[in-house]
Amino acid sequence: TPAKSIKSRCPNEQESVQKRTFTKWINSHLAKRNPPLEINDLFEDIKDGVKLLALLEVLSGQRLPSEQGRQLKRIHWVSNIGTALKFLEGRRSVYRGSPIKLVNINATDIADGRPSIVLGLMWTIILYFQIEELTSNLPALQALSNSASSVDSMASSETASPPMKRKVVTKFQGNAKRALLRWVQCTATKRLGIEVKDFGSSWRTGVAFHSVIYAIRPDLVDMELVKRRSNRENLEEAFTVAENELGIPRLLDPEDVDVDKPDEKSIMTYVAQFLKHYPDPHQSETDGQQEEREERKVLRELKAWLDQLERDILRAQGAEGNLSDKYQAFKNFRVQYEVRKKQVESLLQPVHRDGKLSVDQAVVKQSWDQVSVRLLDWHIHLDKSLPGPLGVIGAWLHRAELALREDIPIQQAHEETANIIHRKLEQHKDVLTNLEGHRQAFQQIHRDRSVNGVPVPAEQLQDMAERFNFVSTSSHVHLIKLEFWEMKYRLMAFLILAESKLKSWIIKYGRRDSVELLLQNYIAFIEGHKFFEQYETTFRTLKQAADVYIKSDNSAEEREGVNKFLSDATAQWKNLSVEVRSVRSMLEEVISNWEKYSSTVASLQAWLEDAEQMLNHSESDKREFFRNLPHWIQQHMDMNDAGNFLIETCDETVSRDLKQQLLLLNGRWRELFVKVKHYARADEVDKLRKDYEDGILALKIFMDTSNERMNTPVQVSFLNIRTFLQDIEDIKHKVPAMEAVYKTATRNAQQLTKDTPQEEITQMLAAMATLKEELSKVTKALPLLRDAQALLPPLEEMEKHITGFYQSLEKASRITSTRDSETPGDFKQKCQELVTYQQSCKKCLTVIDKNHQIIMKALESSKTLKHLDTSLLQKRVAMVKETTEWKKHVEANSSLLKRFEESRAELEKVLKIARSSMTERGKPEDLLKKHTEFFGQLDQRVLNAFLKACDELTDILPEQEQQSLQETVRKLHKQWKDVQTEIPYHLLNLKVEVEHSRLMASLQECQSELTRENRSLPGMGSERLVKEHRAFFREKGPQTLCEKRLQHMEELCLKLPDSEQAHQTLENARSAFAEVKDEIESTHQKLMLHPDKWKEFNTRFSELSAWLTSKESQLRLLRNRASDPSKFNQVKSTIELQEGNMGWLKSRLAVLIEICTESDAQRQAAALSKLSTDFKSLLTSLSEVKPFGDCVQFQEEVKNTLDELVQGQQELQGEVTKVLNSESAREAQQLLLIHQQQLKRLKLKRKDMQLQINRGQQLQTEEGLGEGLQDDLQKLESTLSKMDQSIEAQEQSLEFDSQQAAVGEFLNRARSLIDREMTFSSPESLSAELEQAKVTASFVTETEAKQVNTLLKRASEIQLGPKNDSLLQNQACSLSKQMDKVEAHLKKE
Repeated sequence: TPAKSIKSRCPNEQESVQKRTFTKWINSHLAKRNPPLEINDLFEDIKDGVKLLALLEVLSGQRLPSEQGRQLKRIHWVSNIGTALKFLEGRRSVYRGSPIKLVNINATDIADGRPSIVLGLMWTIILYFQIEELTSNLPALQALSNSASSVDSMASSETASPPMKRKVVTKFQGNAKRALLRWVQCTATKRLGIEVKDFGSSWRTGVAFHSVIYAIRPDLVDMELVKRRSNRENLEEAFTVAENELGIPRLLDPEDVDVDKPDEKSIMTYVAQFLKHYPDPHQSETDGQQEEREERKVLRELKAWLDQLERDILRAQGAEGNLSDKYQAFKNFRVQYEVRKKQVESLLQPVHRDGKLSVDQAVVKQSWDQVSVRLLDWHIHLDKSLPGPLGVIGAWLHRAELALREDIPIQQAHEETANIIHRKLEQHKDVLTNLEGHRQAFQQIHRDRSVNGVPVPAEQLQDMAERFNFVSTSSHVHLIKLEFWEMKYRLMAFLILAESKLKSWIIKYGRRDSVELLLQNYIAFIEGHKFFEQYETTFRTLKQAADVYIKSDNSAEEREGVNKFLSDATAQWKNLSVEVRSVRSMLEEVISNWEKYSSTVASLQAWLEDAEQMLNHSESDKREFFRNLPHWIQQHMDMNDAGNFLIETCDETVSRDLKQQLLLLNGRWRELFVKVKHYARADEVDKLRKDYEDGILALKIFMDTSNERMNTPVQVSFLNIRTFLQDIEDIKHKVPAMEAVYKTATRNAQQLTKDTPQEEITQMLAAMATLKEELSKVTKALPLLRDAQALLPPLEEMEKHITGFYQSLEKASRITSTRDSETPGDFKQKCQELVTYQQSCKKCLTVIDKNHQIIMKALESSKTLKHLDTSLLQKRVAMVKETTEWKKHVEANSSLLKRFEESRAELEKVLKIARSSMTERGKPEDLLKKHTEFFGQLDQRVLNAFLKACDELTDILPEQEQQSLQETVRKLHKQWKDVQTEIPYHLLNLKVEVEHSRLMASLQECQSELTRENRSLPGMGSERLVKEHRAFFREKGPQTLCEKRLQHMEELCLKLPDSEQAHQTLENARSAFAEVKDEIESTHQKLMLHPDKWKEFNTRFSELSAWLTSKESQLRLLRNRASDPSKFNQVKSTIELQEGNMGWLKSRLAVLIEICTESDAQRQAAALSKLSTDFKSLLTSLSEVKPFGDCVQFQEEVKNTLDELVQGQQELQGEVTKVLNSESAREAQQLLLIHQQQLKRLKLKRKDMQLQINRGQQLQTEEGLGEGLQDDLQKLESTLSKMDQSIEAQEQSLEFDSQQAAVGEFLNRARSLIDREMTFSSPESLSAELEQAKVTASFVTETEAKQVNTLLKRASEIQLGPKNDSLLQNQACSLSKQMDKVEAHLKKE
């Protein structure tokens, strides 16, 4: 399905989509060229710059110079690309009228095929030649563009973050995007009710493409059908219709768009093509004019507000009052200023193409600047008015703040920017030098709250403290940042200088003297300025400044930007340094070719003159003169190579002269060469004759040696046959070389026939025929190699076994000859060795006879090995067969000894496997399964077989050897018992390890979740993470699973001795679990305490609090409105607006109480309660003017509170019913937690309810209330009383489950004791049983009996639903009966 193919797109995939889209766009324009061109691989085909220039010619209609040819070198590529970039930089933006700026797009990067740079250049061309030009023709959209150019690749905010990336960024991109998007919205989507917000996911369904087509040709699209189809079907249909009906090239594929994040640039490229087909672009002009009128109206209103604000400021500055009142007035004006600041900035965006403001905008900007200056001057004056040294500190503080907030003007030249930054750095250091001195004086004043006894306004002093803290904390980072920026711009200036120098060196060259001068200039610049050393020094200083800057600034984004700039600068320098270094080699190569060309031309001209005169001399003189003709052929080739290279690399004038000179010389050469080319063979004939004679001699020597080696008789033995094979192999390897020598000699003979007498030719042919016949005989005799190789394996094996036979025979003879005379020894070992040697002799004889027959049969059947002599082989085999001494050795006791050894080996093998299993390491689960299966199959049969064989062998052994045999048996038997004892403990240890590994996996899962929560906290927020934390670590979650596994490990360890390693594993597991558990608790507490969840709450709280703080001035307004009955609704709407904020705060607090700590909840609830009281006090103040309005409002509040109370009580009763109807204690426990949280919220609301009752009583006393309001108050009091009683009853009823569970647990213990079978084997055990029964009976006291009676009583009182009512009564009665029964049994016992 299409849904399965939807994926988020990584940068490489977006790059691939852009590459395909841009390639199709380029090909659609190159197809218009004559002849047409095509790009297959964008990154490769654009490297030489030829097709790039062709594209610009098609788009601009201008002819551009281009280097073309089949043998273009990199220097020509860079030249073509440089021409294209220079052409682009010479064009002017439609919107700004200023030249297009291409920064960080270098010719060398394009020649290298760097994907990001190539795609950036293509996007710049598309923006300029298609999107910008087409959108600029839409009158209603022209106002959307500001002063930024569409192809200005500088970063948008130089002052905030200077450019650091090697990417093409366009300022106008956002505006072109906005203009194109506005066109789509105005002409297509809004008319059809379709929302298009961007050039990304809004186009995924394909409906937006169809809406654009519909706006152009309504007859082509059925929008109702479009809305019912799938994404892929819509996209395919839209692209097909646009291509077939509108002639718009298909730049996109459905799979490129139907993804989570489609590529915006590709979609903009495609959509912009529709602009050319839109029938009437002027229809949207009315909308633009309407917007312009509305904008002018807003600007005029803003101007009036600013004028009034300035008058109010001047009036407040001249008013009488103390410093504190004036500062308070200043802050009020400053707040109004800051509130309007964002609106003003958005309205002052330039609307004209030249970047200038409209008349209304200019007026507003002037007023805004005047207000800003007024406020700043007033602030400075207020700070300077402070007594004594505090005024000096205030003035200094303004200078310091100005230094910290001062923008750095970015200049066109990076070196000039670096110098400005350096001067600013020195100035700021001078200002911030006095920081420590002012800090100490200010801290003393701040502690005293006065200067020399003169009090200082607290609010102004506190604001100065905050400003001083800002200066103190920001000054160090500010200076470090300026140092980094200075070095950054110095490096950028250095790189720009390197690029400009490189462009001056990579040119079309002139004559040799100009190239030499250029090389001298290059060397003087590189070595004189220590070019490469200067970069290393600058970059090292920048790297140090960057490291300090990154450490001082904790911003991850800033750190990433600095590192990206350093890496991009390094990459750019890498390319530049390679290019700069290659300039020298290129210049030296050009000079070298000039030298070669000049010398060869001079010498070749002189020789041609001599050669042309020599044509009139005798044949012998001509032969002698032209003997060195090959040398002049080479000279001629060198001249043409050097000349062609210079033609390609030099300017047009020099190239034209070189072509003319080469044309003349090559013409003279061709005329001469046709006449004398046959003289060039004189030396060649001599060489051919010598090569022929050397080849014939080598062939004769090879033939004689081969015949001698292949026909000499050879005795059959392994060494002789191997030597013979090596000789034949050597001949075989030489045969191809000799065949090649023969062919070469034949070819030389054929070439000599033209210059050799007929008699000598006949002799040569006869010699060649003889050699060919002999070589053929040698080749045909080579199959004997295969036959001889077949003899080697049986010969080797036979001789090996002959040697083994004699060795075994000698050892057996030594054993039998010394047995009787030696003292009794290890008889068992001797018997075993004797049997072994006996079997070895038999085996050797069998193999010798077998291989002898194979060898003889092979020699008889072979036709090529007749010269081999077998007499020596026959004699050796006969001698072996006649030897019968080994048959005298007896085979006594071999069977019993063999059986004993086999059974002992089997037992030792089993014990070895068991021992190795005890120490085997691996995955515990696999080991447990493997060892359980192995030890389960281990039985007594292996041991019994060994003991039986031992008994049988003991009967035939001497007494001296029986003792050692018994000792062996005892050791093996003891090992068997030890293994049987250790097996259970080993398996238990493995089970502990299995549980430990599973526990650690669960702990790792918990740790991963905690890590994810901590990592996600800044992005996701604590509110969501608290809920996810509770859901993950719920009762059946990993934490509970860890507890169960830890308990299982403890049970297993109880069965093991204390010395086992499992106990240490258990302790480690406990420790790890405790650490994770603590971390779970700390993480949960951290999430609960995290302040981000309170952000919106605090903002609204502050806004409402600020509104209430200014209640005196607003109260006057409210009173004026409330005094007129006709304006009561206006008063009510004003109050309701703030009541809505109060209601939101209360509802939001109810949500936050569940996910925060109790202290935070109480603190925020108290603050909200106080705010609510203040708000109600405001309403109370209004009652003095309009009691009727207050009574109506108060009555609505009482009704709302009553409704909230009833609803909360119903929800609480519902939760209690769920608890009491739950089927298990665990479910009841979970529901009880929810109940307690709701109960907590209801209790927090109770304070507000009580305050309302008190206020109603006060209103009744002061003014008297209506009957309806009195009834509501009485109903509220009674409902609140009932709620308290209901809560108490519900809490008591909820205790029933816990008490019932306690009694049930006691009954289970008692019943297990009563039902247990009494087994006692002695009076002591009987006494112990009696003591245990007494202890159990002592539990049944009056307290347990009373508890059961209480449960019976509560069971009858608790009101349950029909589901659990009868079940509760039955459980209570059953508990009572069981209690009586247990008590009777215990007394009986």
